[in-house]
Amino acid sequence: MESLSGGQETLESRAYEALKTAIITGVYPPGGQIVEELVASQLEVSRSPVRIAIKRLQAEGFVERYPNKRIYVAVADAKKTVDALYIREALEGMASRLAAQRRDEEDVKKLRQAAQELDRRAQAGDMPGLYQAEIHLHRTVLAACKNAQLERLAANVLDQESVFRYRSLLLDDVRSADSLREHKAIVQAVVEQDEEGAERLAREHVHKLLQWVQQTQPASGSPADSPLRPLSRG
Repeated sequence: MESLSGGQETLESRAYEALKTAIITGVYPPGGQIVEELVASQLEVSRSPVRIAIKRLQAEGFVERYPNKRIYVAVADAKKTVDALYIREALEGMASRLAAQRRDEEDVKKLRQAAQELDRRAQAGDMPGLYQAEIHLHRTVLAACKNAQLERLAANVLDQESVFRYRSLLLDDVRSADSLREHKAIVQAVVEQDEEGAERLAREHVHKLLQWVQQTQPASGSPADSPLRPLSRG
């Protein structure tokens, strides 16, 4: 219930995730306007959690508020993405090394589950689901590094280039298949406590995405066929 503070906090978080995913996957394409009332209607929530979600997305650079108070999806910037990927390469390389060094049995369980979910989504051809599974796997590796500051910094950079990462899955079948193998190799290295291998594989994985962004002109996104799903329906 929205009247409970815990429930409201959950709705705010879920509205944020739903709207962010909609931006990344093209439900709201670059330059598209976001109307607060419409989003609230589609998610079947009040305007309050949507308003908070939009403010958070604005702070993260996903949306822009114009002088006329209208809100638009920010146009993806390839240069900023490349800059972010150089940073991510270093951060995730170190995080993967530490994860291999510090992971415990609970981390191993979560990593294997994340890899299995990656396979399941890929076999189903579920690109939005595969994208979410990849994010979850990266965050699981980051959590295993047992360094809260490094985890937070790396997760923030991970978000910054999310639009291009989704495009690489959607537009490049070869890159998508390679990415799947790379993720599983990173998990295996962390599970086997191969510190050097985990760092090298993580760096190579991010660097290949960086090269993809450099070599590929940003494709103009087209809106997805379906609108946002109501949060009350999961």
